[in-house]
Amino acid sequence: MELRRSRTLMAGWQNGGLTVEDYLAEPGDEGRTGVQIDGTALDILGHFEDWTDPETVLDRFEGYDPASVRGAVKQLADVGLLRTRDEAEREDKLDEAWRHWGDAARYFHFATKNVSYVTEENGADTGRTELVSELLEEGPPPSVFGRRSGGPKLRLPRSFVPLRRDFEDVLVSRRTTREFADEPVGLREFSTVLHFAFGPMYFIDVPNFGQLMMRTSPCGGSRHESECYIVVRNVESIAPGLYRYCPEDHSLELLDGEVDLDRVGFEQRMVTSAGFVVLLTFDVNRAMYKYRNSRILRTILLNAGHLAQTFALCATAAGLGPFQTDAFRDTELETALGLDGISESALYVFGAGIPAVRREGVPSFPISGARD
Repeated sequence: MELRRSRTLMAGWQNGGLTVEDYLAEPGDEGRTGVQIDGTALDILGHFEDWTDPETVLDRFEGYDPASVRGAVKQLADVGLLRTRDEAEREDKLDEAWRHWGDAARYFHFATKNVSYVTEENGADTGRTELVSELLEEGPPPSVFGRRSGGPKLRLPRSFVPLRRDFEDVLVSRRTTREFADEPVGLREFSTVLHFAFGPMYFIDVPNFGQLMMRTSPCGGSRHESECYIVVRNVESIAPGLYRYCPEDHSLELLDGEVDLDRVGFEQRMVTSAGFVVLLTFDVNRAMYKYRNSRILRTILLNAGHLAQTFALCATAAGLGPFQTDAFRDTELETALGLDGISESALYVFGAGIPAVRREGVPSFPISGARD
């Protein structure tokens, strides 16, 4: 019987030893939880790059009893690090279906599948008690609001544009805008979009988890780990520059430095010509305070999608053209924002402006009295 090394192994140092994990293994399998191996076992795995009869590798290990090598091969097969042809069918299917996406995408998706959740049916009280004990040991929860640089602050008007456009029309009219006019975005429209997309609608106090912010977009555990930076290019009454949006008082905080949108955004015209561009980041600690497994990264990505969609609908309802892109130079953007890229990391780029051309077939209903 021929064997082949699993194609879905990831290795790393844990507890002083090399641990190998098979991210495609089923929940409960030993390979899924990680197997600690030594140098000899690693060497054996190296001889099974392709389909190999175990008997043909015995003489390659001089100084070892053949029976012990057979035993080691059997152990590696028992824990799933070596596979038979039947066992390898699923990973061969993965190789074909995901052939262009590489190990990083595969590992993230499959390693975060089938995470166990504590629910009322399977012991919520016990799980919550254990989590609360951990939280109390770690100290107070992180603030719902991010760090402040102490730069000058500009309070935005709370005289919001009424978003009374028919909901169906807003859904149908929402389109990615790639060309913008030189006309400035109105201050009230700008303020309205930021308020309804990123501002708190209200707060709730939860024991052990602190003050939680309720936005118009859903967010796992109401952690709202995102931070909103804004490059203002062409907005009425606001000087161009780099700002942080402060949801606690609906203001902009002027930051030192600038972001080269042309460079960071790979020269995308929509990024460089919009009235304003939102640079969305996420604060790891704010999310990790409550959620302690890697699947939460999926939730953070979903949360960003919720925010971007709400932003796009608000912008459309306010008469603006929105865009969104994940094509940007992560590290350069983080450096420009003064971030370490670890505790706070760049996540998404979107923005809005006055559309240069109204798409044919997309209805436009001006908001009556928007500037009254």
